[in-house]
Amino acid sequence: MPFTLEELSIILGALALGGLVKGVTGMGLPLVTIPVLAEFLGVERAVLTMLIPSLVLNVYQVWRHRDANAELPELPRFLIAGIPGAVVGATVLYLASERFLTAMLGIWLLSYVLLRLARPEFSLTLASRMRWSALVGAGAGALQAATGIAAPIVAPYVDSLGLRPNAYVFAVAAAFGAFAGFHLLIVVVSSLYTVELLTQGVLAVLPAAAFIPVGMRVRRFVTRRTFDLLLRLTLAVMSVRLIYVASFGG
Repeated sequence: MPFTLEELSIILGALALGGLVKGVTGMGLPLVTIPVLAEFLGVERAVLTMLIPSLVLNVYQVWRHRDANAELPELPRFLIAGIPGAVVGATVLYLASERFLTAMLGIWLLSYVLLRLARPEFSLTLASRMRWSALVGAGAGALQAATGIAAPIVAPYVDSLGLRPNAYVFAVAAAFGAFAGFHLLIVVVSSLYTVELLTQGVLAVLPAAAFIPVGMRVRRFVTRRTFDLLLRLTLAVMSVRLIYVASFGG
């Protein structure tokens, strides 16, 4: 559908801001862009449109921070477990009320943020990471397949690992990229992805990709404490939005 100049400016601004936030924290692209795109395209089309930008930009960040791979020995089992998790979760979580599921995700995220405020030193040991990584990966894959997002599980889990900023960005980008790629494969095989959606997705990459390097440069000047505060703020905003949507259907 044709957009007015004002509408197009809003859409491009949201994509640029999403790219900037993702460049700094490693996440935030869907959080910023999908609510805006949904106003013009509808929620389902907005989610499908953002699959290609999510895949492309996460692969880019994984490549840029690939030196951090050594800090995440549990990453392969986390990602591999997400595949069967997505298959099972697409069926199991479909049975739950969308509003109930959204509310639980919001409460889970908010509870985690409060835990980090109360216990800022909280961090999983390497043994715990290796023990729980597959289960968390399966849950994240299930959530991605059911709702189109995995951040409510991936972000707090990776945050609890106590990684340096570059390693954190690498970890969440690897998870989001893998799950977005698998999600994209599902919708393509299901014949849900049209040429129009493909075109919109490719075009959406451009403004977001233009601002990711800006965010990455900004991160160089951000202290570890400031990065952690930005991360917790992003998680808090995400949780509040989920609870709001569950409560008011907004």
